[in-house]
Amino acid sequence: MMTLDQKIQRSCALLSSNEPPAGYYGCFSGGKDSVVIKELARIAGVKVVWHYNVTTIDPPELVQFIKRFHPDVVWDRPKENFFHLLPRRGFPLRNTRWCCKEYKESRTHVEDVLITGVRIEESPRRKNLYTTCVMETPGRPKQVLPIRLWSADDVWDFIKNLGLPYCSLYDEGFKRLGCIGCPMTNRKNKLREFERWPRYEHLWRKAFNEFWIKKNEREVAKGKVWEFGQRFKNGDELFEWWKNY
Repeated sequence: MMTLDQKIQRSCALLSSNEPPAGYYGCFSGGKDSVVIKELARIAGVKVVWHYNVTTIDPPELVQFIKRFHPDVVWDRPKENFFHLLPRRGFPLRNTRWCCKEYKESRTHVEDVLITGVRIEESPRRKNLYTTCVMETPGRPKQVLPIRLWSADDVWDFIKNLGLPYCSLYDEGFKRLGCIGCPMTNRKNKLREFERWPRYEHLWRKAFNEFWIKKNEREVAKGKVWEFGQRFKNGDELFEWWKNY
């Protein structure tokens, strides 16, 4: 088993050997893994322009952390706020997450070479999907994954050993920092997020009500029966179902 120092050396070598002439496109979310890959790239001495994809529903503390400690990161802002799009696009579920493509996956180009903080320890899906530290898929940007084989302990040891700043939400017990209300998290985490940030729960609920009204009107006008319009009396009921889904 490799030591952390050996993993650091291997990660830096990976970044150096795959550095494109134009430099990397760095994927930075503000989470602990992003903090690590950004520091590894600095240690390796590779050229990177770091990008933060603004989702408009990230935790305020995370947004402030990026502003304060990573002012060099480029903020890629969307054309529309998430809560403006939901009433038109519908609510996201685990297998239908239009929001990921809209806010996170549509900003890069096929010629880019990405540095990402993917770690396969996080889920069986990631382990099956990311089978190598350099992912090359036709029609998609090349991805370099310097901490693919790192554990969460490796990440935290690296951060603590180097005294790197990190988002304060981790000290509150949050394991995952991402979009507030993301359907990919479990029910317990989702409820905790809404309790922690009630203003965002209000925005979600408001958007659900707008969606329910518009969708119901469209389906009735077409003479069709909408499943959720039959199951729920209004957007509030639909939201409560989704929140506990």
